[in-house]
Amino acid sequence: MIEKMTPSRVIFNIFNALFMVLLCIVCIAPLWHVVMASVSNPRALMASSGLLFFPAGEFTLGGYELVFRNQSIYTGYLNTFIYVGSMTVFSAIFTTIAGFVLSRKTKLQKPLTLIVLFTMMFSGGLIPSYMVNLKLGLINNRLAIIIPGLLNAYYIIIMKSSFEQLPVSFEESARLDGAGPLRTLVSILVPLVKATIAVVVMFVLVQQWNSWFQASIYLPKRRDLWPLQLYLREMLVQNDVSRVMSGNDATRAADSMANLVKYGTTVVATLPILCAYPFAQKYFVTGVTLGGVKE
Repeated sequence: MIEKMTPSRVIFNIFNALFMVLLCIVCIAPLWHVVMASVSNPRALMASSGLLFFPAGEFTLGGYELVFRNQSIYTGYLNTFIYVGSMTVFSAIFTTIAGFVLSRKTKLQKPLTLIVLFTMMFSGGLIPSYMVNLKLGLINNRLAIIIPGLLNAYYIIIMKSSFEQLPVSFEESARLDGAGPLRTLVSILVPLVKATIAVVVMFVLVQQWNSWFQASIYLPKRRDLWPLQLYLREMLVQNDVSRVMSGNDATRAADSMANLVKYGTTVVATLPILCAYPFAQKYFVTGVTLGGVKE
């Protein structure tokens, strides 16, 4: 049945469309400004103000030439891929197992769930965490970045709720066919909650790609282990371009190309995650709905 378009409905649709267009502009404009600034003439860029919708002055790729000539960018990319890849894979595996265990009707279900929920509201803090990593010998070690981020209480609760909403008949049928808990989980249940797993993977991927704080705390003496975002922070927040450049490039960047290097590095650091997001975006609505708590 086609809904009759009343005048009030038409007005609502118009304002709704205008609001969504405005929201898109607000979200896209900063990204577009950074891209346009990264290919602008350096002197024209310094003289310009406000948002850039077109390159200021002549189009140039000089900033990107300096960025890709810098070895620190490749080192940061490699470290970021190592951290993001390992944490995404192992976090998805461990979160799925933890959610499955907490969703089973056992005597330990409620105590374990309360322990997980407790960690969502209270944490030991930075100093105790640092002391634990120090005693374990993880300072200035990749494992200090990877291990603490493998499990997240919020993602575990989402997986737990997702498993609880599956019909019990699936597990009962698998048990009658002789499948154990692990086989049931891998072969029967995981394919049914893959949308929620995709959501967890995307959340972890975005969170870890943008992460720099842990590295700044636990890798103070190992610049060769820094992720890309920590190099980017050093440039943007501390306004230090020379550390990521070398020789004549450092002098050149400090003199006239510093802004182009900053904008170019921002684009290079952001582009991969922007390209990856659309492939997992379709799972968000289904995954969050499936992982929601059912009353």
